Amino acid sequence: MKPRTVHILRVLMFASILLCIHWQHREYLQRQVRVENWSDVLPVIQDVLPEAEVVLGSPIEQLDVDKAAEVRDVNGHTIAWVLRTSPAANHILGFSGPTDVLLVMNPESKVIAGRILSSRDTRDHVQKVLDDEQFLQSLVGRSQQDLLHLQNIDAVSGATLTSYAILESIRFRVAKLNDDGAIPSRLRSLKFPEPPRLEDVRLLYSDAAKVEPDVDSTVAWKVLGPDAAEIGKLLRASPAADNNVGYQGPTDVLIAVDKQMVVTGIAVGVSYDNEPYVGYVREDEYFRKLFNGRDQSLLAAIDGNRVEGVSGATMTSQSVARSLQLTAQVFVDEKKMREAAERKQQSIPVESSNRILNGRDVISLRDVSTIGITLCGVILGLTHLRGRKWLRIGYQVVVICWLGLMNGDMVSQALLLGWAQSGIPWQSALGLSLLTVAAMLVPISTGRNVYCAQICPHGALQQLVRRRLPWQAKLSPRIVRWLRSLPLLLIVWVIAIGLLHLPFSPVDIEPFDAWLWSIAGVATVAIAVVGLCASLVVPMAYCRFGCPTGAVLDYIGGGGKTWNRRDTFVLTLVVASFLVSVVR
Repeated sequence: MKPRTVHILRVLMFASILLCIHWQHREYLQRQVRVENWSDVLPVIQDVLPEAEVVLGSPIEQLDVDKAAEVRDVNGHTIAWVLRTSPAANHILGFSGPTDVLLVMNPESKVIAGRILSSRDTRDHVQKVLDDEQFLQSLVGRSQQDLLHLQNIDAVSGATLTSYAILESIRFRVAKLNDDGAIPSRLRSLKFPEPPRLEDVRLLYSDAAKVEPDVDSTVAWKVLGPDAAEIGKLLRASPAADNNVGYQGPTDVLIAVDKQMVVTGIAVGVSYDNEPYVGYVREDEYFRKLFNGRDQSLLAAIDGNRVEGVSGATMTSQSVARSLQLTAQVFVDEKKMREAAERKQQSIPVESSNRILNGRDVISLRDVSTIGITLCGVILGLTHLRGRKWLRIGYQVVVICWLGLMNGDMVSQALLLGWAQSGIPWQSALGLSLLTVAAMLVPISTGRNVYCAQICPHGALQQLVRRRLPWQAKLSPRIVRWLRSLPLLLIVWVIAIGLLHLPFSPVDIEPFDAWLWSIAGVATVAIAVVGLCASLVVPMAYCRFGCPTGAVLDYIGGGGKTWNRRDTFVLTLVVASFLVSVVR
């Protein structure tokens, strides 16, 4: 087999695995919006309406899940409509999980009965709701419009979060019946029904006398002073993050922002979580200032699960960080919707409107710098300039300080997996997208892995520290062979996560998130530290023996001129990936 043919086959096999992951993810998402056949629920409906014979649209895959299903009697007459909260409202959690509720409505769309079909919430809490005869009975006779406003239904004592989640699920599901894509009206939170407490607001605005909702966003509030003049603005986590559970429940968080919607401070409000833990977060000034200076786009991009938590209250503090992210995401999404509506109304061409994202130019300083550093790295790696030591070291310093510590833009398994599943975010991450494309295309077209050799900040740091100690470890060929198999095993693990949707994150097997120190987790920091220490005595230790991303780039860029055992192994992965995609 000719070397060129082997190279093409390697690229095709790599692309095949990506396609299998993408297809499997699409199928997974489609399965998430399906529910069991309505015929399985028919006995529950017949318990309410004995004359019910069939539910139109069974199986549910043939039915638009955003609409209600039609119930007919033996004569084909419509006698009721039914809808269930799952899967549309599965994101709404009670104490520990969602609850699937069935609503049976008469032809005039008024509720006849409500039934709990199943629940992944805590068994004892669900049982308390089932034992309370008045809770579901209070839904009877309500119209669809009434179901959007359920503040007058009391939660079940001892199962507050579970019963509130059930009501929120119903409200969310009914709202989807007439969802037209518009910004939803501000619905009163069931878990945090009162306005933000002034004592919490005054931690951010000492002169605050009153707060009132801002009509421009469902999460925004105006802060008024003693003379009723507006003195500031808040974003409130509730209701956007009402289903974000910490150790034992959700926490309301207030976010103070300036006129450019940049965070100036946060305050922890009312909480269902354990109060000692919430108190630790309230008192930790470092944690509360960690998010200052971020605009809403940056805040929406954080991963709360990897933010450095407060000692003794890790779950609660990470829950607060997730609430900040969810709130910012709602604000950003609403802004996009308003801008889209304005463009439609003013007939602004899409080409010009796409230049603006969240109120700022798409080509940001971060994008420009990442693109510029990438281009310089490609030029340096493909020309004789890489032989000039002063230029190479100077570039490495820029890569480490700017691309790594400032931008945090690096190619990783988590990035490749996420983009394989959901697509490349060209508009929101243009610089990182082009960096990744260059990292792939350059080795494919030239056979040189320029990204690992020149552009990767973690690789550049290893190059600067290598051979700095007088003693260097000497590894036997056998140990080297075993160590070189580690990146392959990690790649198999990432593929398994993508195809099987395992509850693990690929960020924990690489060190790259450690460069984003404010959100880095323990695992990624440990890998970074161990890898760099190893590089002091074994040159480029992590790049050679631990990096799955580097192994991927090396493979698609070269991997030998003839078919070898590694190619056979990758072909096996392709076949396995295809079979998993077909079977699942």
